[in-house]
Amino acid sequence: MPEIAVDVMAQKYQSLLRRTERLHVSYRKAVMLVGGEKRLERLMLDGKVRYSKPEGSANTMWRFNLADIVRNVKPLKNSSYFCGTLTPQTLQ
Repeated sequence: MPEIAVDVMAQKYQSLLRRTERLHVSYRKAVMLVGGEKRLERLMLDGKVRYSKPEGSANTMWRFNLADIVRNVKPLKNSSYFCGTLTPQTLQ
């Protein structure tokens, strides 16, 4: 992969993390993104994911910081196909 494509991907990744810092997702979305319930629980115990559960009601949703979830997304098995199709023109 050309070096410029890697630089552009890194810039876009950093931009994505900055933009998602103040966004939250539900427990189900977090499980889906990180690759499973056990993985999410391990990330919670290790302190790698910020989360909260608002007080006051038994039925309130868990809220997970989206930037932390994105940082800990489990790569797909066939993700090399996607990386092979990236070019500087398609990243802009």
